[in-house]
Amino acid sequence: MIDANRGGVIVDVGLRGFVPLSQLGSVGAIDTQGPSVPETVRALVGRRLRVRVRKAEGAARLRVGDVLDGTVVSVTSYGLFVDVGVADGLVHRSEITWAKGLEPTSLYRAGQRIRVVVMSVDRERQRISLSIRRLAEDPWAAFARDAVPGRTVEATVTRVMPYGAFAKVAERVEGLIHVSELAPRRVADAGEVVRVGDALPVRIVAIDTEGRRLSLSARLTEPIIGT
Repeated sequence: MIDANRGGVIVDVGLRGFVPLSQLGSVGAIDTQGPSVPETVRALVGRRLRVRVRKAEGAARLRVGDVLDGTVVSVTSYGLFVDVGVADGLVHRSEITWAKGLEPTSLYRAGQRIRVVVMSVDRERQRISLSIRRLAEDPWAAFARDAVPGRTVEATVTRVMPYGAFAKVAERVEGLIHVSELAPRRVADAGEVVRVGDALPVRIVAIDTEGRRLSLSARLTEPIIGT
């Protein structure tokens, strides 16, 4: 055993593996109610234990699209290792949430129960790819489905660059207001007319669904219907 957490123990069998608490019956009763790693589990670190490798068996049983409940085994900068009962798989950091720029270590912890969907199963390499975010609707796709070029919507400035300002038009959806589209007059730097946090109406100029890019204009706006 090389490490332990509230979900079980991590072992080295030539490859990194995980043994959940439910499979540690041979060590006796385990208290799983406390906030920390149970002492009976912590005591296993450094000891040798006979285990059965289930990766190949699990990879054979899983299918793409399966929705499973699992336990976070470990959290790294590149993703989460999750035990789904028959095997463990990786939720790459890009498949954790639709939000950008969030570190996996700030969202999840070892031993936490989560729901995942199977993205791919490489039976030859015995690698299982999982996703958390695919269980929720893509906010960008939801916005693009209803958005219409030419429509005026309310936006909030999130970032200001010399060449323009990025503005939030829906939850986790941002677009760019180019500096030439910020005001009727010529503007040399976006910081001259807007600041982070400013709320303003913008017109949807163009939507690039595949590239997830949204072009906005503040100088071409019309009154927002219903306001």
